[in-house]
Amino acid sequence: MRTISEVETRSIKSATDAAYTLGGGVTAFPALTRVNVSTLSKYASFNDEFADSVIPCDVAVEADRRAKSPVITSAMARALGFRLVPDEERPADPSPITEMDAIRVMSEASDVLKAITEAREDGRVDALERKRIAKELRELIRAAEGALAKVEGGR
Repeated sequence: MRTISEVETRSIKSATDAAYTLGGGVTAFPALTRVNVSTLSKYASFNDEFADSVIPCDVAVEADRRAKSPVITSAMARALGFRLVPDEERPADPSPITEMDAIRVMSEASDVLKAITEAREDGRVDALERKRIAKELRELIRAAEGALAKVEGGR
C-alpha cells in the first residue's frame, strides 16, 4: 500500500509545474531528460487520469537543474518532513556582484507585487492566481540567491 498522500502528490505535481515554468516551459526539458513532452506534462497534471503519474527522481533532478532551483526536490523533502538547506561547502559564485543583479532582484520583486495586487483586485485569490504568485516568488528567491552567492563569493 502506498503511503504518499494525495496532498503530497499534488504538492510534488505543483512543484513540477513550477520547475517547468522556471526552466522555460515544459518544451525546454525533453533534451535534458529521458522522457518526451507529453510524459513530462503528465507529471504536472492534476487530471484524474494522471493522478499516479509523479516525476521520477532522475527527471526531477534534471528539471530542478534547468529551473536553477531545487523546487521539486524541496517538495519531496517536505513530504518526508524535511527541508533543504544550501550546501555550505559548495563554492560561492566567483563573478562580481553588479547593478544588473540588483535590477534583477528588484524586477522580480516588482513582479511579485504586481501578481499579488492583481490577484487581490476582486477581493479573493483563486488557484490560478496563487500559482502565478508562487511562480513569481520562486523567481524572486532565485534572483536573490544568485545575488547572495556573488556577494558571498567575495568579489
